[in-house]
Amino acid sequence: IKKFISDAYIKRIQDSINYHFSDTKDIEADLTQALKYFKYYFPEVKVPKIVTINSTFSLGAFTYDKDMMGVGLDLYFGPRNPDYDSAGIFQYAQHKMRREYIARNAMEVMYNLYFGGEELSHGKTLLEAMTDKGKKMYFLDYVLPNSPDSLIVGFTQKQTKWCEASEYEIWKFLNDKDLLYKDNYMDQKRYLDEGPSTPGMPPEAPGNIGSWIGLQIVRQFMAKTGNKISMRDLILKYDAKAILEKAKYRPAKS
Repeated sequence: IKKFISDAYIKRIQDSINYHFSDTKDIEADLTQALKYFKYYFPEVKVPKIVTINSTFSLGAFTYDKDMMGVGLDLYFGPRNPDYDSAGIFQYAQHKMRREYIARNAMEVMYNLYFGGEELSHGKTLLEAMTDKGKKMYFLDYVLPNSPDSLIVGFTQKQTKWCEASEYEIWKFLNDKDLLYKDNYMDQKRYLDEGPSTPGMPPEAPGNIGSWIGLQIVRQFMAKTGNKISMRDLILKYDAKAILEKAKYRPAKS
């Protein structure tokens, strides 16, 4: 421990944490509100103690069992921080290293802890995997009700606008390539993992574009049911196949 806290590199990171997070009232308010929403929908869930840490650029948000959540403040200094480049963090990921993402990422790890399962796995089609990711995005939209879609999915505003304008073309691409109904783990990673762009699509298409389509599928499912299904039932009672059958997602041509 003494060696850790006296290390010059770690002390430099800690100095940056102290500078960027001298006041954390806004973060505490965001986390409190989000956890209240979580507790409202799932009252049996235990709210963890939240501890901020110096993760040496390794962990943004994580759970330790069900009792504690850690937040690595060093991954939220803001994009274009020179230490991120020296730590080998990809440029495309740095736009999410802002304090606004702390509550969002914290709620994502809470979802993963209680409901996540294996979103990407053999034995499921790409369409089912996208819908499972869409359920998570829909959940985040509910517990962070004042957040834009760009923050929920992790895109820039420009990328989000491109997706909104190109929804039909995105769907057509996936359909024409005969990708939607195949059980192919590498396809799941290709369209649901983070990345600078989506292979085969225009350069404006962000990585993880399948999560955005999944969110639209779940939204259409909820609209088709008159928004009468509770968040709890959506998460616990409706699997991807049931959602897809009811949603009958087919975006209109622009």
